[in-house]
Amino acid sequence: MNTPDPRREYFGTSLNPCSFQQWLAAVGTDLERGKRRQLSAHHNLHSLYMLHRNKSIAEFYSRCDDCYIDGMPVRLILSGFGEQTTSIQRFSLMDHFQELLAHAQAQGWRVYYLGSKETVSNRAREMIAEQFPTLQIVLRHGYFNDDAAVIADINELQPDLLLVGMGMPQQECWLLENLELLNIGCATQAGATLDYYAGAQAQPPGWMSRAGFAWLYRLAKDPVRLWRRYLLEPWGLLPPTLRQWYRHRALGRPRV
Repeated sequence: MNTPDPRREYFGTSLNPCSFQQWLAAVGTDLERGKRRQLSAHHNLHSLYMLHRNKSIAEFYSRCDDCYIDGMPVRLILSGFGEQTTSIQRFSLMDHFQELLAHAQAQGWRVYYLGSKETVSNRAREMIAEQFPTLQIVLRHGYFNDDAAVIADINELQPDLLLVGMGMPQQECWLLENLELLNIGCATQAGATLDYYAGAQAQPPGWMSRAGFAWLYRLAKDPVRLWRRYLLEPWGLLPPTLRQWYRHRALGRPRV
């Protein structure tokens, strides 16, 4: 009988704390090996909160092939499972989107971005065409009723990287439901990345993001929409976090 793994039960999947450059390299290796329909995800406090309250989100993370950390508090939570905090790396796709596009252009990757409003998608398309003129990319807004048409459009490009930015839990549920129908290399959540890139939302300064205070900037800019996520949800995570920490220690797991 297998010994229960409190870390996997808590996070819903195996975690791979890494830098953005390491994540890019891992995606590239999978593409070189011909792997298809790889699902790469991230965890922050909001995703952890949803994971413990939404069965579809839990199923999404159990399907993931890889999961990196996007959120400073997740590093602290991991320390309770025996990780040394100083060795845990994290990154936000939002902070590295232009770097991602530059890398995709240099490597000849085909990219498909599904999400955001049509006006945002149109503006981003103009910006990308100017900044990355040889990048093979298709942008399609996230407000649609015909999944079959979207799937056919994605499969026509056969993208190496599919970015789905429709907000949580919509983007995770859409990927979970349609992943096996897609002819893609790797898919990942994108959230509001395109909105920040196109200027539809104010992007936190880089130093705030690196220091783990991007949430404070977003809360100040959009308190009505985000107050519950940033001020209430973390308290809702306290019981399952303490419970899994206790189980981890009760099982006598060594520090790693």
